[in-house]
Amino acid sequence: MNSKTRVLNVLVTGLALFAMFFGAGNLIFPVMIGVESGVEQVPATIGFMLTGVLLPMAGMIAAATSSSGVLGIIERISHYPGLVFCWLIFLSTGMLYAIPRTAAASFSMSFQASTGDSHLALFIYTLVFFGIAGYLCLNPRNVLDRIGGILTPALLILLAVIIITAVATMSPSEAAPIEKYASTPTLKGIFDGYGTLDAIASFVFGVVIIRALRQKGFQPGRQLFGVTALSGVIAAFFLGLVYFGLSMVGSRVGRLNPDVKDGGEGLAFAAQHLFGPAGRVVLGAIAILACLTTAIGLVEASTQFFRGLFPQISRPVWVVLHVIISLAIANLGLEALVNVIVPVMMFCYPITIMLVVTCILDIFIPGHMFWAYRLSVWVAGIFGLFDGLKAAGILENWIDTTIPLASLGLGWLIPSLVMLVLGLIIDIAQGRMKQAYDYDAVARERNQSLVSAGLAFNEDELDEVAKPQENATEKSDSDN
Repeated sequence: MNSKTRVLNVLVTGLALFAMFFGAGNLIFPVMIGVESGVEQVPATIGFMLTGVLLPMAGMIAAATSSSGVLGIIERISHYPGLVFCWLIFLSTGMLYAIPRTAAASFSMSFQASTGDSHLALFIYTLVFFGIAGYLCLNPRNVLDRIGGILTPALLILLAVIIITAVATMSPSEAAPIEKYASTPTLKGIFDGYGTLDAIASFVFGVVIIRALRQKGFQPGRQLFGVTALSGVIAAFFLGLVYFGLSMVGSRVGRLNPDVKDGGEGLAFAAQHLFGPAGRVVLGAIAILACLTTAIGLVEASTQFFRGLFPQISRPVWVVLHVIISLAIANLGLEALVNVIVPVMMFCYPITIMLVVTCILDIFIPGHMFWAYRLSVWVAGIFGLFDGLKAAGILENWIDTTIPLASLGLGWLIPSLVMLVLGLIIDIAQGRMKQAYDYDAVARERNQSLVSAGLAFNEDELDEVAKPQENATEKSDSDN
């Protein structure tokens, strides 16, 4: 592979990753920040990008520390807890919620205004939508090329048209921000970005990105780590650029129509104001492309995950199952699932963030970590369970008054960081910082007897950890 081809492959992969992250929610969140933050639009948006852009980018770098992505990383926190975590994130970001939501959301932003609440129209639309997504996923070698080389440029062009036109022809808001952005707009923006849950998506999409880059000829180890991380940086660059642009659109909408109910309505107002009736066509195309690329990425990632768990079921069968289940849920309604999915996400998010933090720390520490991973992530999981139970209405709010930052949804943060430090101290005391293990061999040996029972990952899905250091490129989470 010559250098020109290598650069082109990484660029296309980064663009594809941007498109997979950029779904319907990502389209409307920054618009509403611009509407509500008024003259504080810039600091509020910067705060949003700190967690809505940098955190997913950090997640991709963390995923790159294993040449099999999250499938390898979860072994560091113990096989069965990691397996439960994977099931939860791949089902909730997959066919049980996030995939059907892409079809329902894009329909509401494109055709629903013309068709009303027609169930037939929704069925026809979702049938075509998932038919396209399923077809593109049947050939995994071309998925990223089709997204990054064709769909993403089209999406970026349409976004550029609406953002540049709005900024050039409309004036920004000069109104005071609403109360939540009045005193600490950057901090509020940080929590807005935290709510996108894209850090979880970074581990999910990491499965697709790492597999695709390996198929393009990048070798496990330092090379694969570097190009995977660079793809994350490229995706983060375009996410930040588009988020800031959409926030500026929202600021201008807020000047003309400050009473819009949500970002989708604000974006529709901007499109109508700028382009008249054609604006709805532009907005519909943006919504469809944004949601279709996200759906393709999620179907591909989830298919690879379940294919690894149950290799006896062929890949086309898994793709068809994802399409059929997502089609059914999109037409039956997502409302009933929200009450289940939100608590699951509240449980998974602290675990994900601590995995990201620990994996990135691990890059710079020689040897390998054992208790640092387990103590920090397990404690994050315990507090995440509290947050999930509270979101489900089962747990009372008494914890908000007893745990620092719990009222902000970050009660897990300080205890998890304390346990991370404690775990590092234990690992240093036990000599692990001076040792490097063949993580791949240990993981294969432990999993071999479980693969046939469907309780572990297929061996083809487990590869050596690509730790970017000269003297410690592989890891083990088991040395006893």
